Amino acid sequence: MSDNTFQSNTILNDTIRNMFSKNSKALGIDPCFKGKLKRAGVKKSDLELALAVMLVDLASCDEHFDQREFECIVGGMYRMFGTPRTEVTALINQAKLEMTNLRGPSKFVELLRDNLDLKQRNMILEIVDETIAADNVQDGFEIYLRDKFAQMLGLAEKS
Repeated sequence: MSDNTFQSNTILNDTIRNMFSKNSKALGIDPCFKGKLKRAGVKKSDLELALAVMLVDLASCDEHFDQREFECIVGGMYRMFGTPRTEVTALINQAKLEMTNLRGPSKFVELLRDNLDLKQRNMILEIVDETIAADNVQDGFEIYLRDKFAQMLGLAEKS
């Protein structure tokens, strides 16, 4: 795909996403997260950052954070929390900063596990799968991270 075609598709996707996000309530599209937390003291913004860290870690594991992966993260964050694109961009930048001081995203994944219900955690795994598939290349480390995230979210048997 040429750069012009990719850029045109990106612009079209952005336009469609903006139209839907502005009219999502009228269309009956609601984010999965309804603001109900299992633990007091945890804010929605904490969970948004936790998911961003998890997805940025995944998208960056092959040393190439692809534009298609970025689009999956934007769409996934919107579906999960209703987070608008501009906020997702800021969250991705914040996640990159957080990751420079971390050995891994474990504490963030555990925050999600401890504060989201089963349906919401399953949606996170769907977003992970979409992010892996976004660049049409599934490497072994992405699959390893997916399985690790599933375990940490309480969605897979420990091997």
